[in-house]
Amino acid sequence: MCGILYSQDSSGFSDLEILKRRGPDDFKEETNDLGYFACSVLDIVGPGTDQPKKTKSGILLLNSSTKQKLVSDNLDDNLENTIDFVKELRGSYAFIYVTERHVVFGVDHFENKNLWFHHDQDTRTLTIASVPNIVKQKHGTAWKVLENRIYIVDRQNFSIKIEKNRIFDLTQKTNNFDLVFEKLELAVKNSYYPGRSTSLLSSGIDCGVINCAIHKIFGEADCLADPQQEVKDVLKDRVKFHSARLLPNLQGHHVEKEKIFNEVLPNNEVWDVPMTNPVINLIKNGVKKRKKKIVVVGTGGDEIYNDRQGQMGGHSFSKTNGSFPASLELVWPWHNHNSQLRLMNIRFDFITGYFGVEANYPLTDVELVQAWLNTTQRLKNEYKLWMKEYLLQEKYPFTTEKIHSFNPKYDPEHWKIINDKYQLHS
Repeated sequence: MCGILYSQDSSGFSDLEILKRRGPDDFKEETNDLGYFACSVLDIVGPGTDQPKKTKSGILLLNSSTKQKLVSDNLDDNLENTIDFVKELRGSYAFIYVTERHVVFGVDHFENKNLWFHHDQDTRTLTIASVPNIVKQKHGTAWKVLENRIYIVDRQNFSIKIEKNRIFDLTQKTNNFDLVFEKLELAVKNSYYPGRSTSLLSSGIDCGVINCAIHKIFGEADCLADPQQEVKDVLKDRVKFHSARLLPNLQGHHVEKEKIFNEVLPNNEVWDVPMTNPVINLIKNGVKKRKKKIVVVGTGGDEIYNDRQGQMGGHSFSKTNGSFPASLELVWPWHNHNSQLRLMNIRFDFITGYFGVEANYPLTDVELVQAWLNTTQRLKNEYKLWMKEYLLQEKYPFTTEKIHSFNPKYDPEHWKIINDKYQLHS
């Protein structure tokens, strides 16, 4: 997790504290002929994370767990080379690259990382930052950088153009999940760092497939669960399997929610959902207090792999309601119909950023999504079949019940009989 900011000069910024919180390990500012650069750094990949980063021809700001040196060494002042290189990037990222001729910026294919901007060709102004309220301090407004796009500003005339990043292959011919399982495990391996990571655990199938893969690859999974409104028996089995920690949200409302609302993004659509307080609890009282730098979450499972199949709201919240056609071109992309995945990612990015923690999302890995898109229509149209097959293969406890949101509230009496390896943590 990093906080990045570029503008033509440093004037107009009254408070960068919320940017600094995103990267508690270091903060640097620099003003030169190319403009004003600021970056706060959370060091999760080791040496070589010094930013702003000078390249052969410009300056790079990067919010990503991608090895920064690898990125910066391949950037020059040739715009076509820059665009081609960005199209080869994988994982979650947000970047700003400034040369004498252009400013190029963007986020990954599913907006796992936030980036916000203000651009006005008439007044020749441009500001880009990880946090919208930083941009608003200077310009009074901010717009979100959208998924799977590359934004290019010509510094000579301040015109802006937007190119599509990845064009997904929508053929549906693969009649097995072999490549899907391979890409899942690679995505998990690239998201989870033993000793530095914690994974969120629930009774859901999405986070189940992630924690199952973590355990298979690393031999253990460090994970936390809030037992509120979960399928109790399944979660108990998973807690026992992982020797996981239970961390119920006994506090209820968190003061940090108000601070994030007011200081980052005052938007009820983002924050007025039941999951907000439990997630803040897990990040604040679990991940952060245990000095972990990375949290792994199951975001994307509903939005990408079943498009809310059979769930409340049906087609009002989705394009397909989980019924995928023989020609995917008719409906793809569907994950941001009504901004469902976008809102989820904004929420996680700002909560984890507020506490200076990195959030990783294996289920939105672009190669995993591509492998699943290429499976047959029949394999897609059974509810999360690839996840069920993986969990069955690994003999991992799961349920496809969708009623966990309506289960009775957390009752400590239900969790008393637990072996010494895991106990209720209040």
